[in-house]
Amino acid sequence: MLLECRRLSFGYAKPLAKPLDFAVDGGQVVALLGENGSGKSTLLKTFAGMLLPLEGSLELDGQPVAAYGLRELARKVALVRMGLSLPDQMTVEEFVSLGRSPYAGVLDGRSAEDNRIVEESLKEMDLESFKGRAVAELSDGERSRVYLARALAQRVKLLLLDEPDAFMDIPRRKNLFVTLQRLSREKGMAVVLSTHWVGYAEKYADKILCFGKGSVVEAPAAEARKLGLLDWAEV
Repeated sequence: MLLECRRLSFGYAKPLAKPLDFAVDGGQVVALLGENGSGKSTLLKTFAGMLLPLEGSLELDGQPVAAYGLRELARKVALVRMGLSLPDQMTVEEFVSLGRSPYAGVLDGRSAEDNRIVEESLKEMDLESFKGRAVAELSDGERSRVYLARALAQRVKLLLLDEPDAFMDIPRRKNLFVTLQRLSREKGMAVVLSTHWVGYAEKYADKILCFGKGSVVEAPAAEARKLGLLDWAEV
């Protein structure tokens, strides 16, 4: 397993849910579903190594997440959160190239391989025509794609996304899920994302983690509804 946790308690001063057993491997997409404040973002931060588990174990690629150095961890996992503050004049291409920072040398130079990966990441998120524009001038939905492109440029094994579709229109939202599913299969990358779009999660994810009533329940995406795990989302 690429990411595996056993009896994991996560939260701040106290656990937000009962201990969690969970694992995801490369090539899989996992959707986190639940109401606001149920703990989805906190769990993503824990998976990313930004928060220490309160109890239990959390391993990435067979090693405790807490044992990784910052640069080594940045080559393994990326957490994408929307709404980050941005330098006023940084272009899309410059911002996406930051994803190559964990691989840079002493003088932070970019190799031909780095440039190729940045171009490929821009293409994967349909941003080639945007690369000379300032990120700060883009719409929220466009910026979301830029954040994703930077994470793709890191070439990580685990991609964590906190509501990446929050500012996208319906066509872009569907395309995002299709793209994430394709990239996970092609690159052998695990994708874990939080979302409120239950239908897309059912269609494009392999597993669903449902948050609610102080617990997190895992189910195959195709079975979550009939198991009653999505009843909270019914109107």
